[in-house]
Amino acid sequence: MDRVVRGLQWPVAYAMAAISPLILATLALWIGRSANFPVYAIMFWLGATATLLLTRSGWGYSKILKTAIRSERWITQSLLSFLLLQPTSTILGWVRTRLGFQKKIVSDPSTPTTTWLADDNWLIRTSPYFLPTASIVLWLLSALFLPAFLRSFVLGVGVAYHLLSAYFQLRYPDTTKSAEVYSKRFVWMFLVPMNLLVFATGYAFALEGFAGLQQVPSDLAWPLTATWKALVGTSE
Repeated sequence: MDRVVRGLQWPVAYAMAAISPLILATLALWIGRSANFPVYAIMFWLGATATLLLTRSGWGYSKILKTAIRSERWITQSLLSFLLLQPTSTILGWVRTRLGFQKKIVSDPSTPTTTWLADDNWLIRTSPYFLPTASIVLWLLSALFLPAFLRSFVLGVGVAYHLLSAYFQLRYPDTTKSAEVYSKRFVWMFLVPMNLLVFATGYAFALEGFAGLQQVPSDLAWPLTATWKALVGTSE
């Protein structure tokens, strides 16, 4: 699985760069639709603005924020690692040891222990930069306790927090893990389009709920389908 993921890094990056104009067009469409959902749009932007102003204060450099970003990072990477079956060998080894099928391997105390998070898996390492785990958790909690217009406010907070945390992690990377720092080409080709898509999807969800989420793929394909229909119409 890791070998496949590693081979897909640059094809996926080039694909995201290619559809960047479609993502920008989709974002523009939903911003234009704000007038149709004024209350939800206002609440979303209030939440996003409040988050931005809060991070501009001293709280933005507090240990609480840094701890929250670090915790979300670990949770996101762990979840994606499980989805990509990375812990399989570790879990199977533990089961075999418990059942007596293999002896427990005693590691040398002088050598650092390795985790089941693969260091060479670009998708897992960059997942905190484009997967809004905190935004999803915040929305799930708000869906249980808050009315729709306040859920839009929470979405604004969550999306803004995700974008700012991704910016902080890229702007001030962990210098103890040099492999975490990616080239500017990869950042602009993959991470920037992905975060634009996160913003467009979050805004569509804030305005129109699940119907907005279902509309996003159609909006992404709309320029292509419109161009195709125009070409077919002129050829006929």
